[in-house]
Amino acid sequence: MGSVVVESVTLLVCCQSGSSRSLWCGPLAAFTVIPEEEPLTEPLPQTIDSWQKAELNAAEWMRFWGFGDARVTEGGADSGVDVWSRGALAQVKFEAVQVGRPVLQRLVGARGRSVEKALFVFSGAGFSSPAVEYANDMDICLFKYTLAGAMTPENGIARDFLRRFDAERLAAERARTAAWRGAECGDSAERALVVAQLATALRAVEAKRVASGEAEKKPDSPGQGLLGCGVVLLLTWVCLAVKLGSLGNKIVMAVWIGVSIALIVSGIVASSSGATDEESSKEAANASPAVDKSRQRAGSEPS
Repeated sequence: MGSVVVESVTLLVCCQSGSSRSLWCGPLAAFTVIPEEEPLTEPLPQTIDSWQKAELNAAEWMRFWGFGDARVTEGGADSGVDVWSRGALAQVKFEAVQVGRPVLQRLVGARGRSVEKALFVFSGAGFSSPAVEYANDMDICLFKYTLAGAMTPENGIARDFLRRFDAERLAAERARTAAWRGAECGDSAERALVVAQLATALRAVEAKRVASGEAEKKPDSPGQGLLGCGVVLLLTWVCLAVKLGSLGNKIVMAVWIGVSIALIVSGIVASSSGATDEESSKEAANASPAVDKSRQRAGSEPS
């Protein structure tokens, strides 16, 4: 029975589904589910005590916001761009005075004809009123950073950008959760596919065992049958839970596991009773020839 279970599980889990890749690495304990790449987490607090750290912090936030290739530009003359990405450009100011409109105008000029690129300006001291008005007209996101690296939107364009980002992030998280759990237990088509794979694997391996002569000549005892059914049911539930990324309904899980354990315990008890009866039968069979011989000797003695 052990070989049937191990090989059927191997055939079942060596596949890819939804948002995870399943790899079989030997025994059941080594079975691993590798998730898809997880989204970036919010940048950790850090001390901003130089213009270099301010630029690195801004680039890290832009990567978190979806501009994965954002990077600090090389040092040199200030061209109006401190952080570059294929989809966005940014200017970072580490100064004690508010950023004025000319800084934003240089950033717009650096963008040139690439009007599809988003524009960001980061400042530790805030922005002047003319700069905020110009940014709202030109769709520039203004952010003020703290000495710990946290970001606060300073105009309506930046606040709208964060609202869209939060909504998209929430939708993506819900989609990942649904993909992992298979809509809390997988849809009916996927469940049917998993069960069909398991049944096919069990039939194929059993046929292989019979063909190779591994099947025992004598029929299995009822205890062995109960034990086998319990093990198969339990491993089927484990495979389904791993495959679909969810334990499913709690009531169904409890009933399934309870029935499996009951079958396993009943099989062990029945097998033990069967083994005891078999030993008693063998002892009785061995004792019978001795009794017959004693009777024969008694009959052959002269009276």
